[in-house]
Amino acid sequence: MSIRTRLALAFALLLGLALAVAVVTLGRLDDLTAKSRELVDHQARRVLLAQEVNQRAQAAAIGLLKLLQTSRRDDRVPLYAAMDGDLAASDRAVRELGDGLLGAGEEQAAMARVADIRQRYGELFQTTVEMLEIEGAAPARDHFEARTGKLLNTLLFEIDALEAAIQKRMQAELEGLRAATDETRRIVLLLAGTALALGTLLAWVIGRSIVIPLREAVALAGAIAGGDYRAAVPCCRKDEVGDLLRSLGTMRDSIASREARILRLAYEDSLTGLPNRTRLMERLDALPPEAPSALAILDIQRFAPINHALGHAVGDRLLAELGTRLRQHVADGDVVARLWGDKFAVVFTATDRAGVQTRLDELLEQLRQPLAIDGQRLDVDASVGVALFPADANDAASLMRRANLALAAAKGCQCGYAFAADIAAEPAPEQLALIGEMREALANDEFLLHYQPKLDLAGNCVAGAEALIRWHHPRQGMVPPGRFIPFAERTGFIREITPWALRRAVADAAAWQSAGLDIVVAVNLSARDLLNPELVVEVGRLLATSGLEPRRLCLEITESALMDDPDLALRHLHELAALGLKLAIDDYGTGQASLAYVKTLPVHELKVDRAFVAGVDSTPRNAAILRSTLLLCRELGLTVVAEGAETEAEIAWLRANACDQVQGYGVARPMPLGDFLAWTEARQRVIA
Repeated sequence: MSIRTRLALAFALLLGLALAVAVVTLGRLDDLTAKSRELVDHQARRVLLAQEVNQRAQAAAIGLLKLLQTSRRDDRVPLYAAMDGDLAASDRAVRELGDGLLGAGEEQAAMARVADIRQRYGELFQTTVEMLEIEGAAPARDHFEARTGKLLNTLLFEIDALEAAIQKRMQAELEGLRAATDETRRIVLLLAGTALALGTLLAWVIGRSIVIPLREAVALAGAIAGGDYRAAVPCCRKDEVGDLLRSLGTMRDSIASREARILRLAYEDSLTGLPNRTRLMERLDALPPEAPSALAILDIQRFAPINHALGHAVGDRLLAELGTRLRQHVADGDVVARLWGDKFAVVFTATDRAGVQTRLDELLEQLRQPLAIDGQRLDVDASVGVALFPADANDAASLMRRANLALAAAKGCQCGYAFAADIAAEPAPEQLALIGEMREALANDEFLLHYQPKLDLAGNCVAGAEALIRWHHPRQGMVPPGRFIPFAERTGFIREITPWALRRAVADAAAWQSAGLDIVVAVNLSARDLLNPELVVEVGRLLATSGLEPRRLCLEITESALMDDPDLALRHLHELAALGLKLAIDDYGTGQASLAYVKTLPVHELKVDRAFVAGVDSTPRNAAILRSTLLLCRELGLTVVAEGAETEAEIAWLRANACDQVQGYGVARPMPLGDFLAWTEARQRVIA
């Protein structure tokens, strides 16, 4: 039965009880009112009749006394009429009083005596009147005093007794009415109490039938809110509360399903099904200090070319397959996670470094096994950075940071894997503070450019100048580039510094051009700059707005800048070359595939690294390398700039072997703009 039906029936029953109480109460009150009215009217009339009998009898007796005192007959005639009227009225009152008396009670006996005495009194009264008319006043007076007066007194006494009896009867009836009233009150109270008790019982039963399941529903909702989705749902009821409980059960199942899905999304990588970085960090935080472990971060090599050449679908399948391989070749209790992109992480128990190396060799061997996807044979490799817990770090964030530093070292040395314990210490806090101040320094124009000349050896004149960024800190003075440039590149802030350097260098070169100085300004580009999709547009806009001839701008890149995304880097270089500016390979000779880059890149200039220039006049191997490089570049039509020349002997050897340009402390140190212009002007005067 539904709650609505139960409530309707309960209210109907309570309404019926209230109506019954009202009907009984009104009926009883009507009866009491009618009886009270009847009692008052009847008894009052009887009292009045008794009083009238008394009064009329006394009036007739008074009239008789007056007759006895009146000597003339003519004067007695009016008194006879009055006496007859009083006697007649007295008789009527006696008859009416007798008609209103029922039964054989005390009133009836008193009434019988009154009627009898009245009759006898009437006879004696008549006799007294006749004696008055016949025998005279004296005999009549004697008769009245001897008999009629006494009987009149008796009559008055009996009338008083009758009136007392009537009053007593009336009092008894009033007591009966009072008892009836009390009985009615008891009945009404009983009915009201019964209705109240029944209503309370119904309210308790119905309330309990609602409150208990609602309490169960509240408990179930609380369990759901607390994340307990195993609480039983009582579904045996078939009312609205049952519907509510069933809805809560459905809601619980839906929430549990969605929460499980959300947890999967929050803690699981959707592509590989492996734990994600968030789950990995939680597992690292839960590592017990007494159980040494190793965190290995793996970066898949050659993934970007595969992704670009074969498409993202093949790249995704490759990552999923690599994740499966890693998961299949770790022990129970080890953790395999995908961090992002082509980076994976493995956490395993490690008792010593030798054991870690063995595990890493096994993992790399598995990853290097060829894969076949859509008929394509794919060979991959990985670089691995390893941090040991708790030897290298004892918290998740530090462990991840040390492992990533080790990964960067492994990628740099192409050695497969590297341990965090073998790499340099992390940046000092004051260096990190400088990184945080770089953005403010850029806004406050604290950066400036110094220019280092490039000397043309054939003409002994200044052919160009390399723009080198410097930081004039308001409190620390000049901050060496080595203290902030590497961190700017690592954090990506170099993407904001390089556009500033380009704008300033182009503006200075445009001013030199207007002044008639034929000097090419060179600006260094980092790997992040070279991969910036806005680079070509920004350089083209600067050339257009400044009016600088494109040939007077040279952009220097390192071989390492081409490693991350060779295809995009090569496309940007071709677009920059199409603008008419010069391109130079910096630090030539220290990379991995210099000859290949010289062959394919649209460059105009090679800058030979100082490692080969230092001591070239006295080191045969350096001399041999430089001679071959100079010969190669002459055949390819490239300009050669020797970096880091510091002695006159080195510069003399370079001039003797037809090197195009030289740059280094042997020529001049980097200088502020004003000093550079003054130095250049002085150099030209010397040449002149």
